Amino acid sequence: MLDSNFSGQELRLFRESQKVSQAKLAKETSIVQAKISSFELDKGILSDEDKAKIFQFFSNSSKVEKVVKAKKRITKQSNFSISSLDVNERKKKYALSPKNKKYVQDLDTLYDRHLNSNKDFKAISLFSGCGGLCLGFSAAGVRIAGFIEKDKDISQIYRDNFSSTPQLANDITSLSHKDIEEYKESIGDVDIVIGGPPCQGFSLSGKRDKSDARNKLFENYLDIVSVFKPKIALLENVQLLTSMKDESGKYIKDLIINKFQDLGYKISYFEVNAKDYGVPQSRARVFFLAIKNDIALDLGFPTIEKENLTFGDACSDLEYLESGESSNVDELHFAVNHPPHVLEWLWNVPEGSSAHDNEDESLRPPSGYNTTYKRQVWNEEGSTVQTTFGMISGCRNVHPVATRSLTVREAARIQSFPDRFIFNGKVGTIRTAIGNAVPPLLAYKIASHLVNELKKIK
Repeated sequence: MLDSNFSGQELRLFRESQKVSQAKLAKETSIVQAKISSFELDKGILSDEDKAKIFQFFSNSSKVEKVVKAKKRITKQSNFSISSLDVNERKKKYALSPKNKKYVQDLDTLYDRHLNSNKDFKAISLFSGCGGLCLGFSAAGVRIAGFIEKDKDISQIYRDNFSSTPQLANDITSLSHKDIEEYKESIGDVDIVIGGPPCQGFSLSGKRDKSDARNKLFENYLDIVSVFKPKIALLENVQLLTSMKDESGKYIKDLIINKFQDLGYKISYFEVNAKDYGVPQSRARVFFLAIKNDIALDLGFPTIEKENLTFGDACSDLEYLESGESSNVDELHFAVNHPPHVLEWLWNVPEGSSAHDNEDESLRPPSGYNTTYKRQVWNEEGSTVQTTFGMISGCRNVHPVATRSLTVREAARIQSFPDRFIFNGKVGTIRTAIGNAVPPLLAYKIASHLVNELKKIK
């Protein structure tokens, strides 16, 4: 049974063991669901009165059983359809942004620089994903001498774009100290180690489980740093890592900092948003930057840019598509076919709003947060691209103008992948690769800054 003075994590674990959703618990206790969610994520508190309501609910086993067995509200079948006249009216809002052409050209130039074989420095990449971070570093003049990525399908996307880069290993946790030393003998000295350990253990979209094994993958990153001893190491993760503690109560960020210092590095971390570095997307991340103690370089990050780009800047040249439609020229620009009742919920929802905000209760989704079934805004930066961007029920996944979820091409553009970047494989794999990637343009801005610093001592 749940203790009367329960913590957020204890509530979540017990609630899940009883098969009670947050939405149902909120309804039965009259506590706002967002407050319960924030409490379970250790981001907020509940009053003693709210805790008493929850404890009282779970103490009544017959009531809990009744709530669990209760059926969801059945959505009535809808005959809603979109007429060509409606679409033509909607298209009037779909105007070409004056900054779109330059943005697309800048991404194309980025890919040209990546293909340029003239590289001044050498790096290895860990937890590489499809290569967003590597693309930025390669474009800035850094040769990627080896990569490690566990997912075999995403590794293939990486190889399609970095054909001359050898894959050192699949699972970084399987590498012994001797294995790493042999890689060092084969590759030689490297200037930089880059990588972003999987972030699901720290992310708000995950459960922020302190015992999640992925929370300790930074230790494998540091093992490789200890052998290669690069001049610079860059470790990327979600911004929420800075507030995450391990099972013993120590901050993960402090463990990372202390280990780098033990290895002979000065280190700092920078909380940044991709929108401040030319990426048309709000994406909060943290970067740990470590430099060897014997190298006279300052820990610093590139200057924030003054003007942010928007969703329209990224995507306004792409064909207008409604639910179920596909581009005639771009195979990655296709729209998921959504059910009529979902289209009816969303058709008249304005930019920046959710179907949960509809005045007509029959046009509201039966469950979820007001960040779901929510439109983005054409003249603002895109929302954070997640792996679920193809789900219209996901967080801020609805197109600002059309009534559908984002296409693969739109998500890639918002993430700043050039159109020439190769995405082959299953659609689910491609979505995961894009959603988990470091925006290449952000990586390029950081890499260019670091390369300029390294040139001072070369």
